[in-house]
Amino acid sequence: MPHDPFTRRLITVPAVALAFVVITAAAPVLAVVGLVVDIVRAVTSGKPWMSLRILAFAWTYLAGEVLALAALGVTALLPGAAKLTLTYRLQDLWTAWNLGALRLFFSIGLDVAGAGDAAPGPVIVLSIHASLVDTMLPARLIARPHRLRLRYVLKSELLVDPTLDIAGHRLPNGFIERSGDSAELAVIRDLAGGLGRGDGVLIYPEGTRFSEEKLARQARRAIDRGGRLDELTLSYRRVLAPRPAGTLALLESTGADVVVFAHRGLHGMASVADIWRGGFVGSRVEVAIWRVPRGEVPNDRSERVEWLFRLWAEIDEWVSGDQTTTPPSL
Repeated sequence: MPHDPFTRRLITVPAVALAFVVITAAAPVLAVVGLVVDIVRAVTSGKPWMSLRILAFAWTYLAGEVLALAALGVTALLPGAAKLTLTYRLQDLWTAWNLGALRLFFSIGLDVAGAGDAAPGPVIVLSIHASLVDTMLPARLIARPHRLRLRYVLKSELLVDPTLDIAGHRLPNGFIERSGDSAELAVIRDLAGGLGRGDGVLIYPEGTRFSEEKLARQARRAIDRGGRLDELTLSYRRVLAPRPAGTLALLESTGADVVVFAHRGLHGMASVADIWRGGFVGSRVEVAIWRVPRGEVPNDRSERVEWLFRLWAEIDEWVSGDQTTTPPSL
C-alpha cells in the first residue's frame, strides 16, 4: 500500500465503493449460495450458519464505510474546531455501527466491569489484543460513556481502511510500522503531549493479535534466553508478552494514571479462519477495566518493564479463567 496518503486513498476509496456496489448487486445470488453452504455445514458437522452471517456483516460494514466516507467529505469543508468535533462524533457512530452489527449477526453478549474507573483523564490505556474486533471496544466502553477523546497507537496496516485512514489522520493518532525505531517512539511520545481531563492515549503493548502460534514462538525464544522476564513470558497462556518500548515512551512523556483494558471471549475472532469456524457465535464477552494510580507505577525504567510483564501475568490469569473476580487484584 502506498505511503503517500493521496495515492493510497485513490486506491482504497474507489475499492470500497466498488466492493459495496458489487456485493449489493450480487447479494441475492450470494445469499442463496450461502444458505446452501450453511445448511450443508449444519447437517454434516453441526457448525453454526456462518456464510449468511458473514455476508450480512460484510454488506453492513461496506455500507457504513460508504456513509462514513461521504460524511468525512462533507466535514472536510468545515472550519478546524467544528471539523475535529464532528470527526470524533463520526468515529463514535462508525464504531457503534460496526460493533452493533457484529453483536447482532453473531449473537455476541457483553458484560463490563469497572467502566467507571476509566475517567477522568488524562489516562494511558493499556489494552490486550486478541481479535480482529477488539479495537472497537475501548471506543464504545471508555471513550463514549466518559466523553474521553482517545488517541490511538495503531499499526500502519490499518490504513487499508480508508475511513480509518482519513479520520485517523484528522484526529491525533499515530500509525506506526512497529519497528520500534526512534522516529516511531517520537510519534508515540508526541501523542502523550498536552493530555487533559478529557483525553487519553491507548496502546496495545503486545503489538499484535494473540494466536497460539505466536505464543509458541515467544515461548521458544524465552527458553533460549532464560532471563527473569522470560520466566514470566513462559507463564502466559492467553496473552502475548508485551513489547515495552511504546508503553515506556508514553509513561516517560506524561504523569497520567494507567487504565487497563482486558477482555475474554473474543479469542475465536483472531483471524478470518477463526470467524469461519464459528466457535464464538453466541458467546459472551467479558470486559474488565481498572485503574492503576500513577504512584503505583515504578519510576526506574527496568522496574517499569518488570511491572508491565507482571501486569500482563495478572491479566493472563484472569483471561485464562484462573481469577473469577473482576477486575484482577494487583
